[in-house]
Order: sequence, then structure tokens, then C-alpha cells
Amino acid sequence: MQERMRHIVIGGIATSLGGALFVFLVWKAGPATIWQSLSAFGVVPFLFFVSLSLLNFGLYTLRWKIILEEVEKKKGIRYVRLFLHRMSGFAAGYLTPAAQVAGEPVRVALLATEGISSKTATSSVVLDLAFEISAFVLYVVLGIVLALSTGVGAGTFGLVAYIILGTLLVLMTVFFVSVAKGWNIFHRVLQQPFFNRHKKMREFATWLLEVEGTMTRFFAGRAHILAVVIILSLVMTGFRAVEVWFIAQGFGQDLTLSGAILLSTIPGLVLFAPIPGGLGLFEASMAAMLGTLGISTPAIAFTMIIRLRDFLFIGVGALHGIREGAGYVSRKET
Repeated sequence: MQERMRHIVIGGIATSLGGALFVFLVWKAGPATIWQSLSAFGVVPFLFFVSLSLLNFGLYTLRWKIILEEVEKKKGIRYVRLFLHRMSGFAAGYLTPAAQVAGEPVRVALLATEGISSKTATSSVVLDLAFEISAFVLYVVLGIVLALSTGVGAGTFGLVAYIILGTLLVLMTVFFVSVAKGWNIFHRVLQQPFFNRHKKMREFATWLLEVEGTMTRFFAGRAHILAVVIILSLVMTGFRAVEVWFIAQGFGQDLTLSGAILLSTIPGLVLFAPIPGGLGLFEASMAAMLGTLGISTPAIAFTMIIRLRDFLFIGVGALHGIREGAGYVSRKET
């Protein structure tokens, strides 16, 4: 209880600080200037931007469906339902101060409403998330290399960035090698005396062993499937550059490929902070990068296009999650 309360307090303080930073940036840019920029962007370009995002979101769902069907060994959930399940996960991750990972338990829970076992659901979600994070880390490495080569964020930032990314790369490598080789490294960690003396931890370790075994079987003799999943992951991650390039064009600003990569990597790192949607931090980091790249569009207006798109997705995901949850409870009671 105390641990949960501590997390709530920290999340509340972080969110409040992020909100204050957001208000300050709005005040500094001027509401009238922001509205003028958004009006200049236009409704039609925004709808086209949303359509592009839906297409990319569909590719995310396709990757998850491929993984799930390989893990489950059969054709299962309809694509549209899986699309909505993923959108519900996106909504949960966006609205909670859990560094964008709160949506994964929601996806597992929604698969449970489809009759998928927790072991299979967890395996599919963990693998999907692992491929997503790995592609993003590689993309961020590219962005930071570009940043340092152009003199952006040299010194302390560069050192910290390399340490963080190096750690992530090592962890992801250990994860994939462990799963592919069947080392069951996470199960072994939980078998240590410190964890093994607790009954709940022993039960969890047994369950985790089954999950790791399921993921190991996914990698066995599936070179073509892995190739498809990896290609999808790289394409979807690369869409981030297309996304910011399109927004810049909508505001009448020119943006090079390297500039688009920079703009879609460095600010995106703050979304892993324990603040819902990186509120305030995302806008501040975007303002710094826009200034560095010589783009005059107010950062609030630039990020607002992304936020408005996200709010549409959140609305759909939240409604779907509530409806599915209520339906599942109703079926359990009858």
C-alpha cells in the first residue's frame, strides 16, 4: 500500500510539473499565435495526417496479429477487433504516468476476453513490445548520432544519451538471445533464494517459465516470419520521420530528412517519462529542436497536431476498452 501511494504521489507531482510547464509554454507562445498557426494548418491536412496515422497503426496491429497467431498456433481474433484492442492499450499507456507501458496489461486483459490464455496473451504482447522498443532504440541511436554530428546536444547530453542507449541495446540483446536460445534467464533470476522463499514469487516463476518457453518456440524455424516482423517494425518506426515532415509541410516549413529524423527521435524520448503523454516535456523538447532546426512554427502548435490525433485515438480506445470490460463482467456474472 505504501509503495502504491508513493508511486501515486510521484506521478501526481510529475504530472503537475509537466502541466505547469505546458501552461508556461502556451503563455509564452501566446494563445492567439497558436490558434493562428493551427488555423493555417487546416482541417483537410489534419484529416489526411490522421489517415496516415491510422494506416501506420494498422501496421502495428498487423505485426501483433502475426505474432499472436504464431504463438497461438491458429488463426484467431479478427483484425478489426485486434486493432481496437491495441487502440485501448494506447489510450491506457497515454493517460497514465507509467512511461507508456501501462497499455500492455490492458492488451493482455482484452485478449483474455477473447478466450486467449494469459500465457499466450502475455507472450504475444511481450514479443510485440520487444520488437517495438528494439526498432525505436535503433532509430533513436540514428537520431542521436545525427544530433551529435551536427553539434546538437554535445557534451553531457551526448555522454548520458550514449550510456542510456548502450544500456538499452545490451538489455534488448540479452532479451532476444535469451529467448531465442531458451535460456529462461528471467525464470532463473526468480529462482534465486531472495525471490524463491515467497510462495507467490514461486508461482509467478513457474508461470514465467511457460511464457518464456512459448516465446522461444516462436523463434524456432520461423526465419520468414521474423523477417516480416522486423521489416514491419522498421517501417513503422521510420514513419515517425514522415509524420513530423508532413506536419512541417502543413505549416509551410521545409524539413530535410536528417531534420525529420532528429525531430522525431529526441523529443520522443520524453514520452518514456512517468508523465501522462509526456505533458509539458514533449512540448519543451520539441521547442528546443524546432529552434535548433530553424523552424519558426510554435512548438505548442506543432505538437498540438499530434496531440489532437492522439486524443481521437484515445477516445476510440477508451470507449472500446470500457465496452469490452463491461461486456466481459456481464458474461462472467451470467
